[in-house]
Amino acid sequence: MTGMACAQLREAEGRAQDALHALRAAPDLVVQAAPGVDAAMLRMCGAAIGERAVEAQRLVDELGRLHDDTALAGRCYEWASDAVRHIIEETAGSVAYALGTAARTALLAAAPWAVALGLVAVPLAARLLLLHPALLARVTEDGARIGTDVQRFLDDTSRFWERAGEALMANQVFTAALALAVESTDEALAGLLGIPAPMAAQLEARVGDDEVFGLIALAAAGGAGLATGGGRVEPAFRRPVPVPDAPVTDPAEAMRIIIEQEDQVTIHEHRMPDGSRRFQVFVRGTESIGPDATTGLDMRANLENAGDDGSRLHGSSAAVAQAMRDVGVEPGDAVDLFGFSQGAGAAANVAASGEFDVQTALLVGGPVDAAGIPPHVAVFSVAHHGDVVPALDGWGDQSVHATTMVRSAEAHGSGPLARHSGLEYVDTLDALDDFAYDAYQERLAGGAVGGIGVAGVSVHLRRR
Repeated sequence: MTGMACAQLREAEGRAQDALHALRAAPDLVVQAAPGVDAAMLRMCGAAIGERAVEAQRLVDELGRLHDDTALAGRCYEWASDAVRHIIEETAGSVAYALGTAARTALLAAAPWAVALGLVAVPLAARLLLLHPALLARVTEDGARIGTDVQRFLDDTSRFWERAGEALMANQVFTAALALAVESTDEALAGLLGIPAPMAAQLEARVGDDEVFGLIALAAAGGAGLATGGGRVEPAFRRPVPVPDAPVTDPAEAMRIIIEQEDQVTIHEHRMPDGSRRFQVFVRGTESIGPDATTGLDMRANLENAGDDGSRLHGSSAAVAQAMRDVGVEPGDAVDLFGFSQGAGAAANVAASGEFDVQTALLVGGPVDAAGIPPHVAVFSVAHHGDVVPALDGWGDQSVHATTMVRSAEAHGSGPLARHSGLEYVDTLDALDDFAYDAYQERLAGGAVGGIGVAGVSVHLRRR
């Protein structure tokens, strides 16, 4: 909002400056009047023009000061927000450790708050298993020494997730607290296992807040056991598909392509007027809860994607990048990325990697806030109120883009994930009136001017 206000103030200042220039360019009316001309009236008009010029200068100066004050107010709010957030995170970590310590002595079935800790402990253990197996082994050994059966706890919590996970996800109060909760999962697990606070701090330093977790819904699919099966996600095969005459410039149309495409990834190649190439990449969302050899867009891939740090891609993020290389996308080729749900997370990670010349990225209903996308990329991230999936990436520390939260039309979806419906997002993008959306669409359309479609490829991803 500060950016919008500053832009409007700067525009008003420019218009006032133009008016001032016009007034100052008026001819000098304090001259000897020609016969028949009222000299007194001529002097009065000249004086009025001078007064208007003074007032215009005051307006220009006032608009400039107001712009600077507004920008300063926005910056101060940002600093205050960051400070408060830091306090909340630190407090949440301490409380989570204390609750985890208390939960050690409670029976899981008799302590609802112990179950709540397990909701985040399960995917954290799976995350550590994938990215930090040595640390997980150390945590498990420490837990065994103090009499905590880690595996039994994880199994019990996974079964609880299978029974009640979707109902909890549908509760907006629960999902609102979820982003904060994922910031404290490492402290909670350490307290649960009786690991001393200094060791817990070391664990957090080694793993990192943003790396603690990608998608908590993984726990509903079997927790740590799910993370151990299957191989890497890779492009399995590709086949030609029709390509539009010109690049896609309508975000709603891009979303339609995503939900209607036959395979997980579609790539269109376009030839631009200057002879360069522009690629548009469309990525679907999660297709399988459990391990499934027929698709690479499973829940485990969500977890793997959350481990991306910009320097190395995992899961379906790596597979999308490989599919782009396989069809001939080179570092100098302009790229537009479009992703929904898990596809949005994969697209955000590919953009953050810096390997390709990504110009724009449309991220729909995905956990993307922790992706460090370069500032030159035009990003529009959108999520519905009540859609749990975008909240499951925790509190992202990056500031390159922000997710625009909107209300859905509630015309298509049903059940706990109703607000995550792809058709709901098509309707939203068709009707959306938003400053950031307009800026993104202008950049997308501007880069596509004169493009002609030359090739289209559908890429199937699966876990090998």
